[in-house]
Amino acid sequence: MARDVSALEFSRNYGFWSEDEQRALMRARVAIAGVGGDGFQLGLKLARMGVASFSVADPEVFEPENVNRVEGAVHSTFDRRKAEVFRERVLDINPEADVDVFLDGVTPENVEAFMHGASLVLDESELTKPEIGSLIARRARLLGIPDLLVMNVGFAAQATSFAPASAWTFERFMGFAPGMPLDEIADAGVDFARCLPYIPSYTDLRSLQSVQGEDGADPASLPSISIGVDAASAIGSAQAFLHLTAGVANRRRSPVWAPRIVYTDAYALRTRIVRAGKTAHIRGLLVAAARQKLGHNPLASYTLSDIARRRKPV
Repeated sequence: MARDVSALEFSRNYGFWSEDEQRALMRARVAIAGVGGDGFQLGLKLARMGVASFSVADPEVFEPENVNRVEGAVHSTFDRRKAEVFRERVLDINPEADVDVFLDGVTPENVEAFMHGASLVLDESELTKPEIGSLIARRARLLGIPDLLVMNVGFAAQATSFAPASAWTFERFMGFAPGMPLDEIADAGVDFARCLPYIPSYTDLRSLQSVQGEDGADPASLPSISIGVDAASAIGSAQAFLHLTAGVANRRRSPVWAPRIVYTDAYALRTRIVRAGKTAHIRGLLVAAARQKLGHNPLASYTLSDIARRRKPV
């Protein structure tokens, strides 16, 4: 028997939202590009909230390095496809759910099928591959649906959305020219000053230098911890709720749209809305640099030499 708003699984929701909003969640289809971290946690939250229809794209498998932050990453899922593990977890929450899996990730060849019928797309693709984000954003504008971007940053997370008709597109946000070919976007890379307006004041800036590469060395992978991923899933699912229930008149606030970004920091015990751009990024860097120079910031053991040392055989 199909679930309706009287299902016991939803009975505790009604203290904070209405039956009409529950129906809107149940009718929604959400496309998630990337379930290796934030996307996995976010998707599971939406499934628990009542979303029962998903498209999920991710070409990767779970590895030991995912265990520190992703609920789906356990020893029994090593070397298994992240998207397939996500599908199993959603079906365990709701056996009637519809979860379409795209094991090649999001590509120009499958983006139409991936986003077919979606009410909302969550761009959780690799930040270091902005060509995928641009591909998703362009399709979202064509479909007239919001494009929600959520990222974890240390003990914190940030979220913003791109409205279909807004002049503030994903490409503008990232600093790319309108209509720029995807291969040129891939070659241009990421400008962290544009997409990370919030730099926690307690950041060990040596970690940021490692991620950006130094002295000709290859850049390190982006560090990520479970606290930041959980913060991302919390503010991301709240923003998704506002998008998916926007057609229900219930005195709700609007989602946060670009160029504004909402961030929440579990370590600093702070939540704010700021305008994206280099000004905010540089301000955060200066504060963190001053604190680090004064010896106030904790050290994080993520210099390139630290990373190389840990890779050596014991």
